[in-house]
Amino acid sequence: MLPRRVYWGLAALGTIVPYTALGIFISRHGPDPVELTREAFGSPGAVFFALDVILCAVTVLVSVLRDTRDRRIRTVVTAATVLVGPSCGLPLWLALRQPANRTEHRT
Repeated sequence: MLPRRVYWGLAALGTIVPYTALGIFISRHGPDPVELTREAFGSPGAVFFALDVILCAVTVLVSVLRDTRDRRIRTVVTAATVLVGPSCGLPLWLALRQPANRTEHRT
């Protein structure tokens, strides 16, 4: 398993990259959810990516809710997945489910 710091970095990147794109959209169109939806589903290629992200988010949520007993972790990962996306939620979950004091071995 990768070191926790790698997952933390991926979670940060998974927040920064999508929100950068959202910031560009808002700077051009304003906070217009109708236009955002129109553009997200405006072509077959866009539909592919939008549905892939949605299904990935559902998969992360089902896995977290099924496999995690700690209510705090479930809440944090669910919030990250819903508010940011699976690009943040999945690596966050992988970081949080690793023991903090685990010795890292490189092979």
